[in-house]
Amino acid sequence: MLTRRQFVLQLAAMALPLPTWAASRSVGDIERVLLSASWDADTRGEVQGVFRSLTSKGAPSMTLPGRGHGIVPLSDGQAMIVSRRLGSWLAKVDWQQGKVLQLIDAEFDRQFFGHAILTPDGKTLITTENNGETGQGVLGLYSTDTLKRLGEIPSHGIGPHELIWLKQGNILAIANGGILTLPETGRRKLNVDAMHSKLSLLAWPSGALLNEYVLPDPALSIRHLALAADGSLGIALQAEYRDAAAHVNAPLLAVLRQGQLQVAAQPDGLQGYGASIAAVGDTFLISALKGNALARWRSDGTPLAPIAMSRPAGIASDGAQAWISSESGFLAHFEPNTATLTKLQQAAGPRWDNHLVIGYVGRNTDTKS
Repeated sequence: MLTRRQFVLQLAAMALPLPTWAASRSVGDIERVLLSASWDADTRGEVQGVFRSLTSKGAPSMTLPGRGHGIVPLSDGQAMIVSRRLGSWLAKVDWQQGKVLQLIDAEFDRQFFGHAILTPDGKTLITTENNGETGQGVLGLYSTDTLKRLGEIPSHGIGPHELIWLKQGNILAIANGGILTLPETGRRKLNVDAMHSKLSLLAWPSGALLNEYVLPDPALSIRHLALAADGSLGIALQAEYRDAAAHVNAPLLAVLRQGQLQVAAQPDGLQGYGASIAAVGDTFLISALKGNALARWRSDGTPLAPIAMSRPAGIASDGAQAWISSESGFLAHFEPNTATLTKLQQAAGPRWDNHLVIGYVGRNTDTKS
């Protein structure tokens, strides 16, 4: 656990349209919220937590022992928070009350790598982790109720990051970023000249490797995943070239479609760093954080004109529309029919982390999704 640096989890709530599963329920019974982690630095340069809401209403803050990254919303106003790579903790929180309900340490010689996902029955949390002894990736299995560790299976790669269900409860896709990092050297990348990034498809619950896909350029790290309405898998990339100039036009998107993995074409100048990816219908959105743009593609990899945005970070989508947070502290709404971004804040807030998710909570009754 980090002792000198303290971070705060920023969990901000705002009213959003109801999901389709709640259409038969009273509007007053359900609230839809945006959840994100954030970070900031004090005048001495040390990173610390400072709570500021995404909206005027706001929500309580929660100080955690490190910088948060991936968030897994639960159905009752709670959420799981995974610490940033190389992470030492996993937390269950009640974001409505601003309470940390449970905080556990990573297993000996294991580190959390930023993301997690629930099994379809909601009973098991699957986390991406690192084996600190071998450098190989593993998937940790935890009871959602107790956070008791149930075991682990191989991720079949190095540096696993985001994971997504390709077929609920049957096929799990793992973004093995290929970057070797170890506890003794922190976030230093130890194998930039010999990366082996790959997308691994695992059978569930056996964990057997069904297939794996490798990009032709080994300097492109497979990091984040989103599934389009037509079943195409979008993969957000982060370039790891030694030459900084090579990042300027480095690819941001690869698409797995009908069993074929291809790197998508794109406009120039997006700077090779995809912070997050989401799908709205059959359109992929990637936050080109260093390129100051929301990049867009059709699900077949056809590029669309990017939209200018200062330091875009997390993207949350309900399949029909999206919301984008900014490392500069703003939040914007994306309307796909007009391809426009509308800023929802007039004043800058905290530095939002790379990920933004939608959660649900019952206002007047207990809501289960």
